[in-house]
Amino acid sequence: GVMLTRDLANQPSNIATPTYLAERAAQIAERHGMRVEVWDRARIESEGMGAFASVARGSDEEPRFIVLEHAPDAAKDRPPYVLVGKGLTFDSGGISIKGGAGMGAMKYDMAGAAAVLGAMEVVGRLALPLHVYGLVAASENMPGGHATKPGDIVTALNGTTIEILNTDAEGRMVLADALAYAQRLHPAAVVDIATLTGAIVT
Repeated sequence: GVMLTRDLANQPSNIATPTYLAERAAQIAERHGMRVEVWDRARIESEGMGAFASVARGSDEEPRFIVLEHAPDAAKDRPPYVLVGKGLTFDSGGISIKGGAGMGAMKYDMAGAAAVLGAMEVVGRLALPLHVYGLVAASENMPGGHATKPGDIVTALNGTTIEILNTDAEGRMVLADALAYAQRLHPAAVVDIATLTGAIVT
């Protein structure tokens, strides 16, 4: 699980796209008999994940919301433990673009998602007698023609409106919707993982 996490985080962003993360999640599910569900941009928007969708809007790369569920018979009716990972496969900062120095390290902004997938691999290998979900909100944050602008207001999955003052605060946007989704699962506990890219480099 550790090696999977490291390998995913170290892949360049043109390889480790949101779609690639979804494919790796599907492989984990197949290996360990888990359920997997993957939402595309249209589903993310239609379900009301306006915060997550606003981050993805500036990129041609399709976002993915990944739901992995480990539900052994002995535990499937118990409240689940939910792991939530920030999955910015590349973070330019969006319209509030970052400086050029260190920009290449922004591929690491999906390390939280990588950690969730690595943890779910371990859950499967150990066949834990627990009900566990792994949620990944995967996207790029790019300054494209459709990108969200500072001053825009969007509506999150739980109905909360958010005024965006800086598009480089995208992590809390994708996690807002992922955590709102986690609430719907009536969890026993939630752990969200959003390692800052600067901290990873350090």
